[in-house]
Amino acid sequence: MSSSESGRQFINQPRQVVGEALEGCARLRHPDGSGVRLSDPASGMRLVVRDDWARDQVALISGGGSGHEPAHAGFVGAGMLTAAVCGELFASPTVDAVLAAIREVTGEAGALLIVKNYTGDRLNFGLAAERARQEGFKVEMVIVADDVALPDNPQPRGLAGTLLVHKVTGALAARGAGLKEITAVARRVADSCSTLGVAFNVGRHPGKPREQRAPELGLGIHGEPGAMALELGSDSDTHGVHAVMDTVVTALVQGHSRKDVGGDLPASGHLLLINDLGGCSALERSLLLEEALTHPSLQALGIHAVVGPQPLMTSLDMHGFSLTLLPLDSLLEEALSASCAPVAWPGVQPVTPLAHFSPSQDAVRTASDEASDARRAQAKADCQERAARGVKSRAGLPGDPQVEQRLRAALEILLASEADLDRLDAISGDGDTGSTFANGARAVIEALEDCELACGDSGELMTTIGKQLAHGMGGSSGVLLSTLFTAAATRWKEQSDAHGQAPLGQRWHDALSHGVARMQHYGGASRGDRSLLDALLPALEALQASVQSEKQVSVQGYQSASPAESRQEIRAGRVDWAAMARAARQGADATAEMAKARAGRSAYVPSAHLVGNSDPGAEAVARVFEALADAAEEAAG
Repeated sequence: MSSSESGRQFINQPRQVVGEALEGCARLRHPDGSGVRLSDPASGMRLVVRDDWARDQVALISGGGSGHEPAHAGFVGAGMLTAAVCGELFASPTVDAVLAAIREVTGEAGALLIVKNYTGDRLNFGLAAERARQEGFKVEMVIVADDVALPDNPQPRGLAGTLLVHKVTGALAARGAGLKEITAVARRVADSCSTLGVAFNVGRHPGKPREQRAPELGLGIHGEPGAMALELGSDSDTHGVHAVMDTVVTALVQGHSRKDVGGDLPASGHLLLINDLGGCSALERSLLLEEALTHPSLQALGIHAVVGPQPLMTSLDMHGFSLTLLPLDSLLEEALSASCAPVAWPGVQPVTPLAHFSPSQDAVRTASDEASDARRAQAKADCQERAARGVKSRAGLPGDPQVEQRLRAALEILLASEADLDRLDAISGDGDTGSTFANGARAVIEALEDCELACGDSGELMTTIGKQLAHGMGGSSGVLLSTLFTAAATRWKEQSDAHGQAPLGQRWHDALSHGVARMQHYGGASRGDRSLLDALLPALEALQASVQSEKQVSVQGYQSASPAESRQEIRAGRVDWAAMARAARQGADATAEMAKARAGRSAYVPSAHLVGNSDPGAEAVARVFEALADAAEEAAG
């Protein structure tokens, strides 16, 4: 693997990269089952030829220096090129190579050479055409000079507009058009399309450091100087892209308007080709598409169809893009939209107005839901009115002072533990567990202060806590714990609707166990993976044990939403909070002996950083249960 001052590249030897790349591409077949053949490396030529070619149609031959991939070899196939002649990086192929390609693919229908307007390409393809005619072949040549960067340039360069000539002529040849007709249409497309590019830097040659250049408008695909250097600020936000696109489009439209295409350019009916010059990310390409389609000058021209944004004619890994305009008529639209085999051709996509919709943020509502919401809204209003008068009672909502007391104890311990948990997490993660849990606690406290928590209705309480954690806690922990409370609330309500309610402690165990199971289902963690489950699961096991030991205790006639629910729970002795706290603490402390984590960020941390330090999530759970046990003891005393 080669490396340079600018970083590494995936190559073997720079001199071999073109041939090896062509061999890799030639091993794949097109979706229609066809493929390509390569000339023998011993010939010293690099020819790419359709393997399904029968010489019964006009042959289309193009090529040039390599380094512009997928052009031109990537466009060899039914509906586009018959053959591509590849030179070395940024170097024209030889006359002999072009002539060999003509001999290989040209039949009675003749051949059209499609050539970019560079001196080396013109000379080598031109001489090959003359020698082929001397041998009796019917050969025509079209030169593409679509660059509009330099208004006074007598020899504009051939750029991405060349690919539109490939596609249009390929469609015509596939339907049996003659050489004369294909050549005439090719010249019309070549003469009427306009291209302009911009780049932040030049491409990097294999094995060599990148040449340092200022951003330029009109930079050539071989790194030739552009029309002007661009003065760009240090930021790279959307406003910067907007300014660059405006510069490119303004110059492109001006250059395009100077073209003689048989009269005034049409006010509508243009195709826009957006070409990645090799170094843009997919995200950047989509942003460039949006900037182009919303530019007033292009909207005035009427962009009805787009090709790209894709790497089509690149300059190695040049970080830039080019825009190509082509006036459309029915013949060109049909030819550009015709199917073809090469997968490098992205197809033509029609432009459509942007459509938005407003996502629903609420679940499907039933009559019962609406009535419940109305009761809760009135209760909240009554609660807030009493709070404004200094009355601390929250009786307007289904309330339970002991549940609120325990809930506050759990939330306050998370706030007090923020720094400790962050320090613990910094050993094995990114040091934010404490702040994450504290954010969740603050969200629930805010809901409590705003009279939004029904502490006497367990199902509604868990539902609201789940919503608050989803919005206010953040991170994976927020989603996981929100899933736990949401799923537990669902199970609790299912139990409330069932005939013959189970004992209260059993219902709590069933609901929380269901919530934990759903959290495990989506999160993928299990006991022993060094996560909060290592404290939470032992606590639930202790709960189940206390339920089993108190089976003889039966409390009849309570309603699931009764404010006395928690007090019955304490009187019946169904929940041994102290046992749950001890189990959670033992589970959390045991994580300090786990040398390997299998969940969360700790899974990527060496064991030396884990042993001797508890998992911060498990520690948070243990502290919560200890706070709950203390609050329960205080209430009982």
